[in-house]
Amino acid sequence: MQQRNSEPLMILLATGIFLLLLAGGVMHVFPGKKPERAGEVIIPAKITKAEVPVVKPDSLVALMNDRDTISSLFTGMDSFYQSIRQVQTDHTIIHIAYFGDSMIEGDLVTQPLRRLMQQKFGGSGIGFVPVTSPLPGFRTTVKQSFNDNWIVSSFNHPKNSEGVSPGLSGYVYISEEGSEAKFEKGRGNIPFHKVKILFGGKKTIAVKVLTDTISRMISLEPGEPVSSSLITSDSAFSSFEIRVLSKEPGIFYGVNFENGPGVYVDNYAFRGNSGLPLSAVPAEIFAGFNTALKNKLLILHYGLNVFVPGVEDYHWYEAAMSQVIAHVKNSSPGVSILLVSMPDRCALISGEYHTPAGLPEFIQLQQRVAAKEQVAFFNLYEAMGGANSMKRWVEGQPKLAGDDYTHPNGAGASTIASLVFGFLMKGYDRYLLRSDSLASAKLPEPAL
Repeated sequence: MQQRNSEPLMILLATGIFLLLLAGGVMHVFPGKKPERAGEVIIPAKITKAEVPVVKPDSLVALMNDRDTISSLFTGMDSFYQSIRQVQTDHTIIHIAYFGDSMIEGDLVTQPLRRLMQQKFGGSGIGFVPVTSPLPGFRTTVKQSFNDNWIVSSFNHPKNSEGVSPGLSGYVYISEEGSEAKFEKGRGNIPFHKVKILFGGKKTIAVKVLTDTISRMISLEPGEPVSSSLITSDSAFSSFEIRVLSKEPGIFYGVNFENGPGVYVDNYAFRGNSGLPLSAVPAEIFAGFNTALKNKLLILHYGLNVFVPGVEDYHWYEAAMSQVIAHVKNSSPGVSILLVSMPDRCALISGEYHTPAGLPEFIQLQQRVAAKEQVAFFNLYEAMGGANSMKRWVEGQPKLAGDDYTHPNGAGASTIASLVFGFLMKGYDRYLLRSDSLASAKLPEPAL
């Protein structure tokens, strides 16, 4: 019998063993890694408290683990961090302007975020409030009432006889003789201490202001695109009212409530907003609000009114939102900007609610926009748990979102606020560490 050459068989066997060992090594480095298919919705198992989820580097968990992508997440935030450090050392006042859609309507997200910021940095008061509200009973942190003498112009209806543009809230209010607006402290809130009226136009406006204890006639004289007038009282008051006496139209934006040095978070909710209407706010109005309120951080939180399950092409939104952020950035020199991604949402798929295909890609689009415009980015989608986290928020205990599988409830809004606050404070801690290290490095060496 002819003897077979066993060398090829040995080579094949050795190669197989090598590949097996290599596969084992790869699986050790990337445990649980599964191949992904385009458009596949991955439904993770429920994570227990004892488990550590495998997440992408731009998530909050990775952030807390100090991964090396930290610099890209906090792009441009040093200016804000320097300002809040001065709040602590110099007892100054700064504002955070939080822009969003119906997800933050009624002071959702902003109220608990305001509370967290003020607990750490001081201040008490609800900050900026527009003259009127489309849902005056929804917000509980302030009680608003007003008559019908106001002409309201907005993002959606920008044309008005006075030719004025909307303010940061998306609204501008044109007064007639007899226009009235009243603000009362919300349930559980402290009384007011001082009020700043924000107004514009070119005509002097005669108004009567009333509190619990005073009644005063004042003249509002515009000098800038956004001017302000401070109203103070010797004692705290629970209500503040404006009554317009001028027959000529006056331009109003809103009122600002502050008490002492600290950080104030302003709610700029506009239902149905995609973020794109912010380009309708002129640069001088942005600058005027930033100056009048000492805005040091602008948070842009959009996406729910853009992403639609089944739609694949959002390049138009990517280009348009890049232009919006460029406009906001150019209008607000020295002010930090943070783009917060949309949260998870679920759609009915084959009789069950799941995260629709395409949503993770939309989050990546938002991150690309932030990177392109060199502003900070917070991935809320992953911070809240990634795919199907909204399903768990709706169906779990405690319930954190409404049955539309889209909007958080009060408890969910507080959770989102805590996540945003944690993100901001993690960056602040790193800023302090870096700043103190640089300061130490510059100290002269002691003489021998």
